[in-house]
Amino acid sequence: MRLPLDVDPARSGLGERTARVLTAAGALFSPRRQAFVFADLFPFGQAQPLIDYMIVNRKTAPRPYRGEAPCPPAVAEQLCDELALRPGWTVLEPSAGHGNLAAEAADRGCAVDCIELEHHRARDIKEAGLARHVITADFLTLAQQPQYDAVIMYPPFRRDLAAAHLVHAHGFLRPGGQIGALVSLGLENGVRKASVALRELLQRYGSRRYALEGEVMSPSGRPLNTELWIIYGPQH
Repeated sequence: MRLPLDVDPARSGLGERTARVLTAAGALFSPRRQAFVFADLFPFGQAQPLIDYMIVNRKTAPRPYRGEAPCPPAVAEQLCDELALRPGWTVLEPSAGHGNLAAEAADRGCAVDCIELEHHRARDIKEAGLARHVITADFLTLAQQPQYDAVIMYPPFRRDLAAAHLVHAHGFLRPGGQIGALVSLGLENGVRKASVALRELLQRYGSRRYALEGEVMSPSGRPLNTELWIIYGPQH
């Protein structure tokens, strides 16, 4: 949803009030699009009933509890900026959920493949036309294929499972590729096998990190302590 060009969400009273209404309903501001986006309903057009409700009833629609924490648009944009995604790049989003990161990469001209365990979410991604290929499967069961310029991901929030996803994703990078991931703070500090493997991978290949404060929310609306990681792939 875009506000009129003369309404600045950060400055005008109308913009501030509108931002509060949309945020309470689950929308977040996208700096690149200059629009409010329902991140867990984008890009499938499923936000329209919420918008219609607010227009007809002239009040805030209750924020739906959808059992997941979507990647906010501003974070997806920052992640893709840090990777410097370019048209023609091949990009993978594993455990894609509703494909928010895939949508951002596709919007930048990348050829995107998605892997998603839940059939209904994989179907939504297919119907939205975001990806050239959508595989319905558990990402960790798939054989690694080092063919992607970038892997973009918001892995499961459970520490050891997230570590396993990152280590597995590294095997899908072609030489010179990079992973961009939204992860919980302190992810690498676990003691189990996957966390140990992740630390070894980070030490071998290197990474850079960007702290995020209050930008990512849990399904219940609680701020999560998160970071953006860029993990370098093999060079040869």
